[in-house]
Amino acid sequence: MDATWKGLGAGPRARGRPLTRAAMIHPRRRARAVCFSGRGPVRVRPARRRCRRVPGSLRRSERFFGRDPRISHRHPRPSSRATNKRPGLTRPRFALPFWSSRACYSSGPRERPVRLKSLRVENFRSLQTLTIELPQVCAIVGPNNSGKSNILEAIRRVLAPEWGPRTRDFTEDDVYLRDETLDIEIECTFEPPLEYRRLKEADPVQIERFRFVFDRYKIGPQTGTRRLEQSSLNAAGEKPTIMTSYGRKGAAPRFEPLIGIPQDLRDAVPLVHIGIDRSLRRQLPSAQYSLLRRIFEGINERLHHPDQTVKVRDRQGNEKDVPRIERFQQLITMAMNLLRTDEFNKLETSIKRNALEQLGLDADADAIDLYFTPLGTMDFYKSLDIIIKDHGFAISATEVGEGFQNAIVLAVLRAFEETRRSGAILLIEEPEMFLHPQMQRSLYKTLHKIGETNQVIYTTHSPHFVSVPDYRDVLLVRRNEEGTYVVQSSLSADNKRRQKFLKELDPERSELFFAKRLLLVEGDTEKLALPEYAAGLDIDLDRAGATIVEVGGKRNLKDFAELAISFQIPTGIVYDKDS
Repeated sequence: MDATWKGLGAGPRARGRPLTRAAMIHPRRRARAVCFSGRGPVRVRPARRRCRRVPGSLRRSERFFGRDPRISHRHPRPSSRATNKRPGLTRPRFALPFWSSRACYSSGPRERPVRLKSLRVENFRSLQTLTIELPQVCAIVGPNNSGKSNILEAIRRVLAPEWGPRTRDFTEDDVYLRDETLDIEIECTFEPPLEYRRLKEADPVQIERFRFVFDRYKIGPQTGTRRLEQSSLNAAGEKPTIMTSYGRKGAAPRFEPLIGIPQDLRDAVPLVHIGIDRSLRRQLPSAQYSLLRRIFEGINERLHHPDQTVKVRDRQGNEKDVPRIERFQQLITMAMNLLRTDEFNKLETSIKRNALEQLGLDADADAIDLYFTPLGTMDFYKSLDIIIKDHGFAISATEVGEGFQNAIVLAVLRAFEETRRSGAILLIEEPEMFLHPQMQRSLYKTLHKIGETNQVIYTTHSPHFVSVPDYRDVLLVRRNEEGTYVVQSSLSADNKRRQKFLKELDPERSELFFAKRLLLVEGDTEKLALPEYAAGLDIDLDRAGATIVEVGGKRNLKDFAELAISFQIPTGIVYDKDS
């Protein structure tokens, strides 16, 4: 390679001399000088540690640039922060310098998607002490201001942010009763456990829990200042020890405790949140955590597959198959040439000239260039908007009413189900918003279909979303003077009982899950007569949060009563003695 040292920082003995291998990899000279060749800018590789290579091991550059023939061409979950992720790697290239030895690898594709098995929260908002088991499809029900949304917020706060939670994501207002002496602790347990290894040839360790503690420094100059401590824990609740170095001649491999939560472990827990604000802008592909973004990531990954071709005519008029991604790049180049007006070129030249002057370089004499270029395919997908055209008038869907935007968001949810995307954890607040009863029933079915391959956790005020044969999917949220607590049924779910509730527990009877007090009666006669009798006694059953549920005969009274009592709902029974 005909390359020489030029520019600032290159000493008189180096300037103009051939660039030797030792000089190319010297990290200090790499930081000070600029390398050029006749072909344009040349990437200068930094120094690698001079150590004995373990037989069968890889150079770091080979690991990071995907040159290892042993790395199988798996398709990991696409990272929304990097379109240049190589097969077999679990970290975007730019997330870690390519000269670092801290290459991170997963242990390969999972047999089943990860899900949130349980959640433990202490001193977060209304949640003083809370430990709950989370099923695959989980309905969280309860009255207003009972703390339902705080459960979802605890999950979202620690799993959803782009680069993980930070201290500034929590405030004193998030502490239970705003008590400055208390610390927030949130612990998420996953099933199956996540597997992690920093070095490819190392044995993976099992990560079962993430723990987040919002406390204060105990010692040092920052004593008393709030901090957020994050930990990856194994099944024993301890920080696992991982291999950080293969070892050298005469030295054993190095092992260290795993500190914090590496980004690739976070990436293994994809979380999508649909809140009360049904703004479509939050669900477009440009949003970091959205269903559309996740769908388009899959489409973009598929776009780069070799079997994706398109027919193109050559200059002789003959048709030939060209890879779709190659044709895209050709057309983008043509479009970019079309956009290069005189004003565009003048702007680009000005930026280049001034930037090189700042570096002490000559834009005309030095073989360096700087220019605008469009980005990759995923960047185009992320720029997409949804347009509504009505009577020839086009408008962005983000500008229409909330009801229309909510309909589009739910349409995206159904599309997510139809494309059979899997492995996500979906948090949805009040999916019944803006929907009439028939559409509520339809969406409920969609959520259960999504729940076959994804975990779905939602809050609801609608009985249409708790018409479940498996009542263990329901979390009943209540609040007392000690804060929010959750009741889960301990009633055994044998096949006979499941079949009975599948038949009998319709949306009208599911209103019992929302009742503060419950009265079970045999049939419609009692259900119609008792409210009139209560009105005669000047008792407003609805204001008291009381519900009268007819169960369809005496034989069902016991089963419904056991179900309600298992959720700690005060229950009364009215029946006659005719049989």
